[in-house]
Amino acid sequence: MPARFSRPLAFLFLLVAGAVSSAAAQQDRLLTLSDLSPDLARLIGGTPLDFVANARITYGVTGNSSYDDFFRNSAVSYGGFMVGRRLTNQATLNLKKYARSKVAVAEMKDQIAELTQGADTASWTTEQALAVLAAAKKRDQLSAEESAYMLSMAANLAAAIPMVEASVSSSTQLTSTAPAMVSGARSSFGVLKAGSIGHNVQQSADRLATIPTEGPKLVEAMLVLSKGLAMINGN
Repeated sequence: MPARFSRPLAFLFLLVAGAVSSAAAQQDRLLTLSDLSPDLARLIGGTPLDFVANARITYGVTGNSSYDDFFRNSAVSYGGFMVGRRLTNQATLNLKKYARSKVAVAEMKDQIAELTQGADTASWTTEQALAVLAAAKKRDQLSAEESAYMLSMAANLAAAIPMVEASVSSSTQLTSTAPAMVSGARSSFGVLKAGSIGHNVQQSADRLATIPTEGPKLVEAMLVLSKGLAMINGN
């Protein structure tokens, strides 16, 4: 009687072992800021500006090197763009807040009106806000907090710009290779896994779709901030 069940039991063991092995190979991995830019990670890693840690971006590991590279590189490309955008948004928001506070400085009112062409503070451009802050620096009207923030943000942006440029470059290549990877999933993983793998590839590509067009605009905005901060910090 024991011999009668030995083959099914052995087959069941192989199925279980295969499932465990497959599950281990497909575990998600967590993206870190160091994966995107070691230089930026040294500056803001573990701080509230570490947007990668807050977003908890993951990528799958399948055991197939071509697909593993695609998933990891897609996560890095998306993460780099996301961090650059959030860093830029926060820097712009804070710098405009600092600039608007100078309206209350009586000796700067006329100069601010000239620099901003009399525009309402709510509609100031980034360039106008930076010009107001540069004028405030010359008049010794920047607080220690404002000066420290602009100095640190200049370093953050300098480290982040190459990261975003790399995201723009890689996103174009990754989105172009995605269709072939979707269609090749069946031959690489078999019928049972092809659907889910193909779906994940397409989902990754969709997430990168806007980066080739939005990324260069973001880089331009970061350069404006970086140059403006360099001007202020150099005064």
